[in-house]
Amino acid sequence: MVGCVLLLRGATSIPAQSFSVQSAQANVSRWMYPFNQNPGARPTASTFAAFGNTGTFDTRDGQYLLGWNTSNYIPVGQGARNYLVRRVHVTLTISSFEPYYVYSDTLRDYRTYFPTNDPNYLTTTNSSSPIELYGVGFRGGYAATNYPADGPFFVNPIGGDYTNRVAYAACFDTNGVLVDVSNNVGDDGTNEIANPFEVAPFAVGVTTNVTPGQLMPAGSQLIFDVNLNDPLIYGYVQRGLNDGNLSFIASALVNANFFSGTPNWPDFYTISNAFATAAQKPLLDIDGTIVRTNLDTDGDGLPDDWEQFAFGSLSSSGTNDMDGDGANNMAEYIAGTNPTDSSSRLRCLWIDRQTNATELCFEIAANRQYAVEWSDNLQAWQEITNPVLSYTSAWLSKTGTNLVYPSPLFAVWRDTNTVNQQRFYRVRIP
Repeated sequence: MVGCVLLLRGATSIPAQSFSVQSAQANVSRWMYPFNQNPGARPTASTFAAFGNTGTFDTRDGQYLLGWNTSNYIPVGQGARNYLVRRVHVTLTISSFEPYYVYSDTLRDYRTYFPTNDPNYLTTTNSSSPIELYGVGFRGGYAATNYPADGPFFVNPIGGDYTNRVAYAACFDTNGVLVDVSNNVGDDGTNEIANPFEVAPFAVGVTTNVTPGQLMPAGSQLIFDVNLNDPLIYGYVQRGLNDGNLSFIASALVNANFFSGTPNWPDFYTISNAFATAAQKPLLDIDGTIVRTNLDTDGDGLPDDWEQFAFGSLSSSGTNDMDGDGANNMAEYIAGTNPTDSSSRLRCLWIDRQTNATELCFEIAANRQYAVEWSDNLQAWQEITNPVLSYTSAWLSKTGTNLVYPSPLFAVWRDTNTVNQQRFYRVRIP
């Protein structure tokens, strides 16, 4: 027999304010390509793949690094969880004089990029590839806060190896770790690399200028609506705002036809392009609120900023359950869940009793830490603070064909010490 209860506690006090940033031009727009000799001044940047060069080139060969010093617009250091974000949009503009790139707005299963004679190859009707937006990982002591526009491409370069890039496209894996995705589907021309893996980009570029399957002309734009429904991606944005630097990388698996006819990859304007208008350079739109947890003018236990963000007024108290999901507003505030969405709350989703272990799955929120407690008798409880969690979604953990993206993300804790016939569990935020 197994059971589950959810408990919530804790908050801190810091000053803050609301923010709305519209069409902010990037501070860094660096073409992360190994043969880019003008990193700080190149007028265009492209993104493409180079299949069949495992160990020499990254499969995601041409990547486009974008960085914003958000401290110019938004106060920093207020505590990551206190940045409530309503939307994050990144806009890139096609610079190619001739239309080369065939637009796609559909994320493809990673197995569709394998060689067709590979036993794991998955067929697809989509002959083009979308432009994807990722977070950024750094090597060599660099980070978003100190990587300049003319920063180096390599870390300890080795002759003929163009894979050890300083800044690289990164997303979260099922361990919640930001990992390099430059070679998630790399291949040697016959078989895929060992341990290829699915990725969950932060956004996929969409446009209203053309329809899927059409060529994108110069001046057309791709808008990337960052997936804030994913708590790990949301947490990345919150931490970037807290640090004052928000960075992304545009990447694509468009297999570049370097030596065979008309180019097929997209080129984008950079901030160094003298011919681009202000609206054509890489832009950031972001709206949200920073919670002042010590500001509670109506004395209901809920910070005013959080109430205004969630409800648009101060009319609902901490004991109210606005969405009728069984968790009152105070519980939702502490848990980081949405008090106006009955499907969003801290809850157990399932408990799976296996032969030598039990798996506990529960919903998570951005920048929260959790404690799992277990008991054999509902009287004496054992606590595991910040337990080792894995993360699952229908997209990342698929075994068959699943084209549903984005998918909800959940945490899974595995109890390998289950020995009794009866064990109870509860999850709380310390």
